[in-house]
Amino acid sequence: MAFVGFRNTHNHTIYVNPAQVLYVSTYEEDVSIIAYAVSDAAGKPVVSYVRGSADIIQHKLGTAGAK
Repeated sequence: MAFVGFRNTHNHTIYVNPAQVLYVSTYEEDVSIIAYAVSDAAGKPVVSYVRGSADIIQHKLGTAGAK
């Protein structure tokens, strides 16, 4: 299991397990949302807001999952 590091919108490094990612979507320019296969109390996926386009985020996650 390889974790992938990203910078969130507070400029902190977070590490993501690609196997737990449901989807990646654009939030605004150069900010993307990563949704996880874990739900909150309301039943919605837990999300992280990270720096970078959705294409770049998906590429990094896909590359780590291929190892």
